[in-house]
Amino acid sequence: MNKSFFNKLKKDRRYTKEEKKLICSIIDAMNDIKVAREYFQMVKDPGLIDYAIYMEEAAKARYTYLLNEAKDKKIKLQYKYVLDEYNAV
Repeated sequence: MNKSFFNKLKKDRRYTKEEKKLICSIIDAMNDIKVAREYFQMVKDPGLIDYAIYMEEAAKARYTYLLNEAKDKKIKLQYKYVLDEYNAV
């Protein structure tokens, strides 16, 4: 996770400690999806292709779960955090 992202979020008083942890988990899940897609593009072995697909599906499931948790807790994620972190990766 990008250090500047973490520092910005840490200083943001709109979120509780628990909410910040959930936001960090959401960003991590986004990064995991991106890594899995990049891995899929690199591998040639059929077994590793299956593994890359599994990695991406697992990351998507985790991301969806975390977004639903944030929605249930009525956490409104600031887009600036998502965009800053996504562009940094």
